[in-house]
Amino acid sequence: MATTLTPIRILLVEDDDAYAGLVGAELSAGRVPASLRRSRSLTEAAALLPADDFDVVLLDLGLPDSSGLETLRRMQHQAADIPIVVLTGENNDDLAVAAVQSGAEDYLIKDSTDPELLSRALRYACERAAARQALRRSEEQLRQAQKMEAIGRLAGGVAHDFNNVLTAIFGYSDLLLDQFGRDDPRRADVEEIRRSAQRAATLTRQLLAFSRKQMMQPRIINLNDVLTDLKGLLSRLLGEHIRLELRLGPEPWTVRADPGQIEQVVINLCANARDAMPDGGTIEIATENVLLEGGDTPLADGLPDGPYVRMTVADEGHGMSERVRQHIFEPFFTTKEHGKGTGLGLATAYGIIRQSDGGISAQSEEGRGSRFFVFLPRVDPVNTPP
Repeated sequence: MATTLTPIRILLVEDDDAYAGLVGAELSAGRVPASLRRSRSLTEAAALLPADDFDVVLLDLGLPDSSGLETLRRMQHQAADIPIVVLTGENNDDLAVAAVQSGAEDYLIKDSTDPELLSRALRYACERAAARQALRRSEEQLRQAQKMEAIGRLAGGVAHDFNNVLTAIFGYSDLLLDQFGRDDPRRADVEEIRRSAQRAATLTRQLLAFSRKQMMQPRIINLNDVLTDLKGLLSRLLGEHIRLELRLGPEPWTVRADPGQIEQVVINLCANARDAMPDGGTIEIATENVLLEGGDTPLADGLPDGPYVRMTVADEGHGMSERVRQHIFEPFFTTKEHGKGTGLGLATAYGIIRQSDGGISAQSEEGRGSRFFVFLPRVDPVNTPP
């Protein structure tokens, strides 16, 4: 039976030196490759966990600084989502049931454990934990999609109603302008009213793009060509303190999208990246062909498997917390100071990419910059209707 080629990273929490050596020997004799780190107490384990990334914890319930189910509870607190396999010398059915009910993946008796049983228990623990994490991601993606769809419907309805109001403002402004001569002092006031209405109309178009109700003019395009043509404008937009790097993949697949709106997406992403680097830095835009498969691609925004062109916009800015990242595509959500942002730039990008049958997602850590990923599905320029 084939097994994973990647070793399972195991943290063994065991104070008995002789038995720890036996566990190491059993793992070496098992069919599953494994890398083993050991601690002799919960205190030592706590020091290892933040620095090392483990797949599973093999935990002795009887330790110098803890014993029984309290050991399991304390390790669960320290190890967060890492699966735990309990290892004990007690052949106690009640304790075994209680440990599993408390969240242990398995319960192994030291005297009854052989290499095959140990390897199988660790492998199954990792597989079950991975399945739970994949399910949580899918549920979160579904909740996010439902929330964004609801917000999109609301935004679209508001935008249409607001357009009706703007139509009246434009109409009456134009009537007044026809009545006032060029040197009439009242004309300047009416022109300012009309300019304000135009700014409001821009916000309306952004809302419609977010809600995917804006008219698009898609055609077959090459993302590299769009980015190359846009480089000059982006350089002027970003300023001298920001360095722009294009890393365009060779022979990118073609996609079907509105080139003007794709430019708007890139400009919005770069403007946000610029604002995240007030002291300067580098923005990198990269393209590459990718094949999504396996149904487990968190960065692909829940897209179906298939061929895509991925555009990545990365910055060296201050980054963002996970709490902020979860809300960045919602309209009017902004972390900028009052008056310095509408909160529609990323919402607009989200709507445009979704309307193009693609996906957009972000990866970020505070103090370590941000990376935005845009996926657009590959299309065949020969068999695709214009």
